[in-house]
Amino acid sequence: MKQVHEDSCIPEGFCASGTYSGLCGSRVRLDLAMIVSRTDCSIVTAGTEGVSQYICKALLLHNGMTLPEGKRAQEITSEVCQAAAQELNMPAASVSFVANGVKGQYFRPSRIINSLKTLTSKLSQQQSGQVCQVIDNLGDVTSDTVTFEGSEALCHMAGMAADGTEMQHGLCIITTDAAAAPQQIQDALKMCKSLIDTEEYTIIVMANGMSAARSISTGALVQSMERLLKQLGFQDALQACC
Repeated sequence: MKQVHEDSCIPEGFCASGTYSGLCGSRVRLDLAMIVSRTDCSIVTAGTEGVSQYICKALLLHNGMTLPEGKRAQEITSEVCQAAAQELNMPAASVSFVANGVKGQYFRPSRIINSLKTLTSKLSQQQSGQVCQVIDNLGDVTSDTVTFEGSEALCHMAGMAADGTEMQHGLCIITTDAAAAPQQIQDALKMCKSLIDTEEYTIIVMANGMSAARSISTGALVQSMERLLKQLGFQDALQACC
């Protein structure tokens, strides 16, 4: 992948921002991003550790250190989501939190929480380039967009992706204004993973339904995701020999 930081690489109805929390000790690297939808949004996260799905308005993403295992991860997630919801003036259930990165490090949620005011004050559709910088691990970010047919109107899909390292997974964030339920997105991702090599990547998909298209078929969703992933630099999955 090559390095591309494009602004406005998110569809209508989303705004974004990025900042550095200092959780990983860096004073210069952006490591905390937020993407917020104007409406309730289907969010699906798929990685090597499984799939999770939500209906929320906001995604908070830390890149650099993963959550500890067990009950402590739940406590940190609850604490961070409540603090973010307070800054955004929305219920805690409307915020999802994803942490990608090195395992086994001491995770201090206070670093995330102390960065939220700065993060929320910078939210804008023009700040998607900052999200690219957050997911950047090796100077290898790509971003691109596709347009596809929904029912009675066009839908838009944007993506940004960055390779991982030996210590942490790569990241890919896809946003679309298509109307898709979490299970539909999960089904589409499963089909895409059989076509595209996404091993060692965490993929996050957000669909806010802001397009005038009232619905989108799973087939169209799969085709648009596949096309976007290839434009982002992903390769075809190797097929098993007969």
